Amino acid sequence: MIIRMIVDDSSVCLINCHLAAGQTQTLHRNNDVAAILEAECLPVAAVSNTAGTFVGGGDGSMILDHEICILNGDLNYRIDAMPRDTVVRAVNERNLAKLLERDQLLLSRRKNPAFRLRVFQELPITFAPTYKYNVGTDDYDTSEKKRAPAWCDRVLYRGMGRIKCEDYRRWEVRVSDHRPVSARLRIRIKKVDEQRRVAAWSRREKEFEKYSGRIAGEAK
Repeated sequence: MIIRMIVDDSSVCLINCHLAAGQTQTLHRNNDVAAILEAECLPVAAVSNTAGTFVGGGDGSMILDHEICILNGDLNYRIDAMPRDTVVRAVNERNLAKLLERDQLLLSRRKNPAFRLRVFQELPITFAPTYKYNVGTDDYDTSEKKRAPAWCDRVLYRGMGRIKCEDYRRWEVRVSDHRPVSARLRIRIKKVDEQRRVAAWSRREKEFEKYSGRIAGEAK
């Protein structure tokens, strides 16, 4: 699900997604992310000054046209190359650093230059993996599949210097095999003074004409 908002003269895009499941499907998940972020999935925004509202010359039809993007959901990234019992033991010992070194999302950010979520930020994780639990309990999956715990549920953001995450946590709600997560985000919204913008644009045009004329004269 994708929601776009224009607040004063800032553009905000909220993306909720569920990426491919499975321990070995990191590439599939990365491809899902690329498909979501590269698609022209929104109608062209009906705003008078898209240059002041969107970024990169965009018109609002793509997610990354927006100044502020918040992406969350069951991203399904797992912990690589570590047996379930080892993961559970590390969680019980609060040795989260050992597990985060193998987190597939963080590994993709460090090692894959083409990974589209590299442009997003995430507050450092300080809570235990949120997946997968026996429903109604505090026990990680003891079913036949015995899935290893992982940080599947994430909140990431991109804000061109206009967004800051102040809190990132999980909640002990036991009605699902996931623990929900939340992020508290502080966002700065801009308001453009149209008269001052037009005046500044006019000054810059005159300065450019003067500069380009001088360069042309020197070239002759």
